[in-house]
Amino acid sequence: MFSRLFTTRRYALSLCFIWVLLIAVSLVWFYVQHKNNLDEIAKAQARIAFEKDLLYRQWASQHGGVYAPVTPKTQPNPYLAHIPERDITTPSGKELTLINPAYMTRQVFELAETEKQVAKGHITSLNPIRRENAPDPWERKALQAFEKGAKEVSEVVTVGGRPVMRLMRPFTVETSCLKCHAAQGYKTGDIRGGISVTVPLAVFSAGSNRILASTAAALVLIGIIGVSLILVGAGRISESSRRLEEKNAELLNEVSEREIAQEQLREQALLLEEEMAERQAAKEGAVANQRQLQLIMDSTHAAIYGIDTSGKCTFANRTCLELTGYDHLDELLGKNMHDIIHHTLPSGVPAQVAQCNIVRAFSEGKGCTVRDEVFWRKDGTCFPVEYSSYPIVNNGIIEGAVVSFVDQTERSVLEAQLRQAQKMEAVGQLAGGVAHDFNNVLQVISGYGSILKLDERLDELQKQEVDQILSAAERAAQLTRGLLAFSRKQVITLAPVNLNDVVESVRKFLVRIIGEDIHLRTTPCPGNLYIMADLGQLEQVLINLATNARDAMPRGGVLAIETGNHEVESPLDHESGETKPGHYAVLTVADTGCGMDADTSKRIFEPFYTTKDVSKGTGLGMAIVYGIVQQHNGFINVYSEPGHGTTFRIYLPIYHSDRIRDHDNDKQTEPPRGGDETILLAEDDEAVRNLVLSVLTRFGYRVIQAVDGQDAVEKYVAHQNEIDMILMDLIMPRKNGKEAYDEIAGVNPAAKVLYASGYTADFIKKRGVPEEGIELIMKPIQPMQLLRTVREVLDA
Repeated sequence: MFSRLFTTRRYALSLCFIWVLLIAVSLVWFYVQHKNNLDEIAKAQARIAFEKDLLYRQWASQHGGVYAPVTPKTQPNPYLAHIPERDITTPSGKELTLINPAYMTRQVFELAETEKQVAKGHITSLNPIRRENAPDPWERKALQAFEKGAKEVSEVVTVGGRPVMRLMRPFTVETSCLKCHAAQGYKTGDIRGGISVTVPLAVFSAGSNRILASTAAALVLIGIIGVSLILVGAGRISESSRRLEEKNAELLNEVSEREIAQEQLREQALLLEEEMAERQAAKEGAVANQRQLQLIMDSTHAAIYGIDTSGKCTFANRTCLELTGYDHLDELLGKNMHDIIHHTLPSGVPAQVAQCNIVRAFSEGKGCTVRDEVFWRKDGTCFPVEYSSYPIVNNGIIEGAVVSFVDQTERSVLEAQLRQAQKMEAVGQLAGGVAHDFNNVLQVISGYGSILKLDERLDELQKQEVDQILSAAERAAQLTRGLLAFSRKQVITLAPVNLNDVVESVRKFLVRIIGEDIHLRTTPCPGNLYIMADLGQLEQVLINLATNARDAMPRGGVLAIETGNHEVESPLDHESGETKPGHYAVLTVADTGCGMDADTSKRIFEPFYTTKDVSKGTGLGMAIVYGIVQQHNGFINVYSEPGHGTTFRIYLPIYHSDRIRDHDNDKQTEPPRGGDETILLAEDDEAVRNLVLSVLTRFGYRVIQAVDGQDAVEKYVAHQNEIDMILMDLIMPRKNGKEAYDEIAGVNPAAKVLYASGYTADFIKKRGVPEEGIELIMKPIQPMQLLRTVREVLDA
């Protein structure tokens, strides 16, 4: 009790000491702040005086100075002697002299010296003209600071035993100052000196001392009152402490008992916390492992799910949900997976659980990998899969099975496309194999037919019969060219053509093909639609499609041909192959015929596939269309339904060029011209050689014959001074045409040559003969075309 009373008094005395110390600190702080405020007021007064003096000076400087009466004190300024107007006399005879701003400012400062309580100024410079402007030590120090970049210097100093505020700012040379000071070397913007202002602090300290004294008295009074209140409060606190001591004594026993009970509770709580921490760590570890496992499964490309020994789903990854069409895992968990996704075989027969390979994985412990089955989606559709099923074994006990599967839809499509491409390639090889011999036969038939047609002894009926022979030969040639186009081995001549013009040019011919009971409607797109194409091949496409449309409309209908353009932004899969993104011209051919089912649409481009009666179709028409489109770097798709007609859309790359030149179509109609030049003819086929010999000699040319490449070289060497041109087959025994010409070029590099061939382009390349850089004419050759080409080579 006594110790607590002593402690209370000690705290009271400490509080009193702290209180008195706070009062003293407040008094000192107020004194310091008061002194600083006094200095700031004096500094502000000095700045005001400086700005006022500077304004007087600027006014005088802007007006070129002021004139004042000449007095003994105010004499003409010798430094302004170069100014003609320095001294003037008024009409009344009074003499005035020009006072520069600096002189005027100095006289004002001299007047201020007589006033004790007024701010005093002094204009000065480190290079003064007058000695009155010389700086004192404090001013010199300030001017030196200005030269280092200072903008203002101020300080409280003692002058004449009295404290004063001294402030100095620089002044710079203005344009108006150069009137008097240009001769000193100053230029605009230079620091020429400064004006110092001296403000007596006594002006401000009289009233402030009274404020300081009254504030100090108030703080002392507050200190006394505070000490008194602390002592009174300490007495009351001591009395309260005594009463609390008695209460505390009564509670000590109760508190000690409760502390013992709390200690026991803390020990039990500690044990529980340790056990909870262990359980929480184990739970977090299990959750982390499960999350990591789920992330791994969701990141794999294969779909995965697990089943227990009853066939119910225990887990599934995201890919499994996506492929089977389920949105949430809860839709599969606990469900029998055989009943949900594996209940029916591809043939439509229900899949028996006892025969299910997935069930065998946990029922018999046998793993397996199975192809050519289907899984079923939530929406009732199915998709082909390849799946693997293996048992889940824990300590020798089978707890279920894990199943992984992959959607085989894309693979099935690719395999179908591969088989289709292999069929196309097989027909292409067949077409290339027979092309040469077939073209030679057609060459002879059409050649002699053309020669026979020129015989003027034929009557009209005989000419018609010859025309029939030539027409049949041309159809056979078109069939050969179509086969080669289908196999993409035909040499085609690409040139910019307007697709709208192609449709219009073939329109009249199509009208005769389709018959009067079918209405032909063409809808070209506005403007031009240029593509790079072989005009003859493109016309063949339209003729084949129109012929098919005619056969599909035996009772008449509408055949619509439309052109347009389309931007393909992403690859699309078609039965005809894979497209590339780009800008395409679109040729649409639609009919209102009987249409086709889905199976027929898929097979329509297969060679030799036809739905027509025997002897009414070769099955090559659409295959030829397909080959021509492919050779033009385009693609074709078809849409058809039974009873609703068929629509073909052909996509060809648009040719973008501002330099489209019209082709001279009249060139081919000009009659061929002969000549008297000598031509070396090298051809291994005797019938073709005799035909060409007959055509050339009929038109005046002299012909030297060679039966193969080696013979051609020997004949040229023997008659090189006579031969004007070489016409040779590209593929011949002993030496091919290119090898023979290379040897001939060693004898005469300027020798002119024209190659002919009935072989396909790839066959020629395999024999080491490039297509580029050679003059080549493809068999079968029409005599008139041959003559024109020979004449062009000779005249070149």
